[in-house]
Amino acid sequence: MPLVRELLTSQGLSASAASVILQGWRAGTRKQYASYLKRWELYCGERQIDPLSASVIQGVNFLSELYQKHQLSYSALNTARSALSPIIVPSGGGTFGSHPLVTRFLRGVFNTRPSLPRYQEIWDISIVFTYLKSLHPPEKLTLKDLTMKTTMLVASLSGQRCQTIHALDVNNMVLTKDRCTFYIQELLKTSRPGKHFGKLELRAYHPDKRLCVVTFLEEYVRCTKPLRGSSRLFISYQKPHDSATTDTVGRWLRKVLENSGLDVRKYGAHSTRAASTSAAKTVNISIQSIMDAAGWSNAETFRKFYDKPMDTEAGSFGTELLHAIDA
Repeated sequence: MPLVRELLTSQGLSASAASVILQGWRAGTRKQYASYLKRWELYCGERQIDPLSASVIQGVNFLSELYQKHQLSYSALNTARSALSPIIVPSGGGTFGSHPLVTRFLRGVFNTRPSLPRYQEIWDISIVFTYLKSLHPPEKLTLKDLTMKTTMLVASLSGQRCQTIHALDVNNMVLTKDRCTFYIQELLKTSRPGKHFGKLELRAYHPDKRLCVVTFLEEYVRCTKPLRGSSRLFISYQKPHDSATTDTVGRWLRKVLENSGLDVRKYGAHSTRAASTSAAKTVNISIQSIMDAAGWSNAETFRKFYDKPMDTEAGSFGTELLHAIDA
């Protein structure tokens, strides 16, 4: 974000200090902010405004243009507000993002163009499990089918985001007959100082090997060992077998949903997380198990969506879910 860097160095910070400060935003956030800062520079250039010394009023007018001319949603405008916060400094102190005019403007946007949940209903995870059972035994599957089934089992039995699944690494994996444990060695979306989702544990499901994630992980690791040029768990099933990106993991999950008979125009890869945690709620799996699996730190986050009484008993999310659905 060159505009932010310019502002920091103009305040007397060294280039190295500015670089460290810029790392305070994750790569994905910097990419999001950059597009809005480029629009801000163009907006200011057309009106002969110094983008580094603009007023709050000029910032709100910019947001209004994004709202009216470009028809941006509440969520997008909220991101634009955050992008401008390091750039526009109110004369009375505080931040641009928390200024009363800005918060009132965003409230008006929400009321007129609300940001509603993407998924109004959740698909039945047993539909996907029924399809996955048809992909058996693992040693007879093509690498493509083995890859997709293993990915979906890991996703649905952990409640994790595609980003976490992409981060799984065979060099940080302990695989036994009863469980597979991954130690996460990189920052995730929810990582912050003092809190990091450092371990993902998946347990074997002995009653039905067709849905046993450990069984399929063992076969997947064995089949991909001679193909690997990367230590990432999931690699492309096509040459040159590079590590699968987060987007690729998402495409695999959507393909499994499509093959299961679900409408992928309606449901995306992230819906797997909602479907597995929602199914866990309906079969009375403990909140603590769901929170531990999905990486939530606050029970209220779960409760406000599912209105489930607090239960402090912890357990293995994936195996509890399979046992409950099979029963």
